[in-house]
Amino acid sequence: MKNFNEIYEEIYRECLEPLEKLRKKSRNTIIYSTLISLTIGIILAIITKSVAMISLAIIISFFIEIFSKSNAKYRTMFKEDIIKKFVKSYSENLEFYPTRGIPKATYNLAKFEYYDRYHSEDLITGTLESGYKINMAEVKTETESRDSDGDTTTYTVFHGLFAEIELNKNVNSCVKIRKNAISLFNKERIEMDSGEFEKKFNVYSTDKIIAMQLLTSDIMQMLLDFKEENKLVPEITIEGNKFYIRFETGGVFEAKLMKKALDYNMLKKYYDIINFTLDLTEKFLNNINETEL
Repeated sequence: MKNFNEIYEEIYRECLEPLEKLRKKSRNTIIYSTLISLTIGIILAIITKSVAMISLAIIISFFIEIFSKSNAKYRTMFKEDIIKKFVKSYSENLEFYPTRGIPKATYNLAKFEYYDRYHSEDLITGTLESGYKINMAEVKTETESRDSDGDTTTYTVFHGLFAEIELNKNVNSCVKIRKNAISLFNKERIEMDSGEFEKKFNVYSTDKIIAMQLLTSDIMQMLLDFKEENKLVPEITIEGNKFYIRFETGGVFEAKLMKKALDYNMLKKYYDIINFTLDLTEKFLNNINETEL
């Protein structure tokens, strides 16, 4: 498997030039259209208020249309050329499908949170060399609140990367690792033997012995190190023959029109998340295979 710098250099060499040309063209189109729209708006505002208001609405609509078209073309090329190449370079057995996602029913099996709306896209899927299947995608969940006047407000509950991995052995329990939160009355809460880990994570399980056998000191340290280095808190559910993990990253795999086409730090962040997910799964698999379940 290639390291990140090898992947980045390969993508830089093969994909950067045409993408950067499109980015600059799209950016300039938006800048010029904005300047023209503002100039026309100022001129019309001098004439009469009524004409100016109507014209301003037309100008805003025109600007939004230009921005959407320019940005959409660039975003599509970015995902098709950069992210697909990035995923395939990481592993020949992985594929990237920007318009597909993970089904809502699959996400619900991980038992993370209540929500009203669900959206998923940017699917990474395949079978890795070690033999287990993985599906990873961006997921966004939202909840709705209605006030006394009947007005609805939407809140984001979770927005980030979510992965489902198929294990080669059943775990006859449900083990959940969550970011630290108050849970005074949850009977499934398990106290771990690491004070540092207890400050950052909560562990819940229907079987304390299995949870302790799976969540060994090296895995706890791995989770703590990742959180410290990447400022992201992995949340995990293991049940049956499935391993679920998520990271609250916000939107992923999106091109930034006002930044350079190939953002080193952004791609490195995705590489580290994918790498961590697979390394962590391997460690859990080793513990699962060594545990009497």
